[in-house]
Amino acid sequence: MPDTFPSVPTDALAEGGWCERERRRTREFDAAVVTVDAATVVYEDRTLRDRVVEETELDRLWRFFVASRLTVSPATGPSRALTGLVADRAHAGFAETLTERGFEGVRRVDPEAVESTEAALGDDSRVAGYDALCRLDAVGVRARGWAAVRPVDGAYLLVGGAYPTAVRSAPDERTDDALAEAFDPEGFREELFSLMRATE
Repeated sequence: MPDTFPSVPTDALAEGGWCERERRRTREFDAAVVTVDAATVVYEDRTLRDRVVEETELDRLWRFFVASRLTVSPATGPSRALTGLVADRAHAGFAETLTERGFEGVRRVDPEAVESTEAALGDDSRVAGYDALCRLDAVGVRARGWAAVRPVDGAYLLVGGAYPTAVRSAPDERTDDALAEAFDPEGFREELFSLMRATE
């Protein structure tokens, strides 16, 4: 298993109200010729969660950031074929992570949105975007997730996260308004991309 976790922008995370939620080492997959192990750290936007609880009493994970260092064995330099394999498997794993964290109806976004995100990240990352739905009691919230994989220091880095984008349904106007005021999809997107770019 890899020993090195990704280097994340801890100051920016702390200033933004993020809290470390999970740190783990796993075997991501074992293909015919290579195995890929991951050292992963997950952060949650605790400030957003606390605000929503205070204003609506709805308590769940709304927004997270994840970074994984993916180590390939036997050690080999990145190639187009290997990068494609690692990215495909990592993206599939990220979609499963969304489901495990309570996001429903996970599906890929259209290619144009992916292209604009690749341009925003400004590197050679392989990017996948996902739309999903968060449900809690009578509340439904649309969400967007992003995952990017890029070669780094003889290994690969997966960075990504998810955030709410709009209220789909709410039991009353007060809840609808409180959630709408708490959610800033453009700001969430920009902060996520900033964290993704700053992770090594």
